[in-house]
Amino acid sequence: MRIILLGSGTSQGVPIIGCTCDTCISQNTKDKRLRTSAYIEVNGLKILIDTSIDFRQQMLRSNVTDLDAILFTHHHVDHIFGLDDLRQINQKYNKFVDIFGNKMTLDEIKLTFRYALDEKLIRYMAVPLMNFNYLENLPFRVKEKDSSEKEFCEVIPIEVYHGRIKIFGYRIGNFAYITDCSFIPEKEFGKLHGLDVLVLNALRQAPHPTHFNVEQAVATAININAKKTYFTHITHDLLHDEVNKTLPVNIELGYDELELIIDD
Repeated sequence: MRIILLGSGTSQGVPIIGCTCDTCISQNTKDKRLRTSAYIEVNGLKILIDTSIDFRQQMLRSNVTDLDAILFTHHHVDHIFGLDDLRQINQKYNKFVDIFGNKMTLDEIKLTFRYALDEKLIRYMAVPLMNFNYLENLPFRVKEKDSSEKEFCEVIPIEVYHGRIKIFGYRIGNFAYITDCSFIPEKEFGKLHGLDVLVLNALRQAPHPTHFNVEQAVATAININAKKTYFTHITHDLLHDEVNKTLPVNIELGYDELELIIDD
């Protein structure tokens, strides 16, 4: 499995417009954070988690030219607003792309991108072409169109809370990705045993009502006990090198274009 963190920043990105804090003016490339998203290659499949506002820029920067599926964590602007640029993949490969999410997420995408449901525009491939796959909190398969039964990927949703709303993290093999989380129900922790890599949100040092802060994320990561944990969805409050000095040895801040390889 190959994983690229396409973006590691919060909804404003880093640097923030007009800000002159140490992180925003840092020359360290690991302090430059596009909005949070991840790309996964596994079993011949190309899977994206969330179409961030920076989707186009991220795909170009990491030379990702095709997708088989998109897993949406939730419907907030910074996680879906790049979806229109899916058109280039639709047109290049003459195909629809499967998208997955819970009912609230996909219903909100249909409202936000309601023009993409226009049959005339679909016929002319002038809109993002999507197959909507509504998820329950149950394992499911991502499968390439017209592929053999051997060419699939099993995905396990992890239902967590983002403030008051239920959203999904995802586990694929020994990798799990959870962002925008403020609480993980006890029953979901069982899905997170035996991980090689966990990507988990850690917004800032100060508490926040709808996201883990660093202290909460560290405690959660220690509880899950993955071999390695990387934090994502990070604000400009966290200067990469300085914060990393304070974290446990198996936990680090993630950063844009971090590439991970997990053997079967």
